[in-house]
Amino acid sequence: MDTTYIQNSTGFSEATVEAVLDSLRAFVQLELRSGNEVKISDFGVFYRKELPERQSRNPRTGESIIAKAKTKPKFRFYDSFEKMIQDTTDSSSASKSPQTPPPVPPVPPVPPIPSKTWHIAKPDGKTEMALQSELKGKITPDTLIWTEGQESWKAASDIAELSYLLQAA
Repeated sequence: MDTTYIQNSTGFSEATVEAVLDSLRAFVQLELRSGNEVKISDFGVFYRKELPERQSRNPRTGESIIAKAKTKPKFRFYDSFEKMIQDTTDSSSASKSPQTPPPVPPVPPVPPIPSKTWHIAKPDGKTEMALQSELKGKITPDTLIWTEGQESWKAASDIAELSYLLQAA
């Protein structure tokens, strides 16, 4: 798929645009498998159509067969979208046709998140220093941990700032 228009109108790289489109495809598949519709405002709706078991013919042999029941993905454009693309002689509609968008200013880089240094109490009585970004897998909810500005050693489960690291623990 040529993603040039999307890249130019959003300022995102080709890889980013393709990742978003792949994610959208995967999301629609998951939702349809779950029996849900996916509605995109001013565009349309993805939905499932259940096809029952039916009598059919093998195209090679002409033999009569029973086709299994299956679910087919379907898409229906909203009327508002269909009206926007109709070819009319009205001059106002010509100005609504997609044109190359003006260049988008580059997205500013995300500033790095400063990482705290934490001191981890080890079972052998020693301590280990680690940056917050390195804590995953090194601590459990019961691990005693301390950082500058903290009054005393606390169990990792008592530090709200670290709860995201303990969700899988």
